[in-house]
Amino acid sequence: MSAYHPDLPHGAGLIMISNAYYRFWIDKHVCDDRFIDMARFLGRADADKPDDFLAALAVLQEACGVGDLAMSDYGIKKDEAMTLAQNARATMGMLFEADPKETTDEEIAGIFRAAYK
Repeated sequence: MSAYHPDLPHGAGLIMISNAYYRFWIDKHVCDDRFIDMARFLGRADADKPDDFLAALAVLQEACGVGDLAMSDYGIKKDEAMTLAQNARATMGMLFEADPKETTDEEIAGIFRAAYK
């Protein structure tokens, strides 16, 4: 995102898409145990389902004052989703290899769309 919107700090962009990104993988059930572990690492000792990670992440983001970050505040438009997805793959393709399962550009664009506010 920051390649097209240089005023956007890279870390803020990652925070903006984090919930949608993790929701994507939780819904695929490709690594449920890891999400439960991450929820516990974030303080949810009673975590027993992957969604507990998203709840713990939301609490952390709010506590850090970044829960309200919005793409629209940086001039990003929802219809840029495919451009952002294709650019991410073209410039950071090796990171996609670390994902638990292969994704398409449309799936990645869907994550951007789901994260948009």
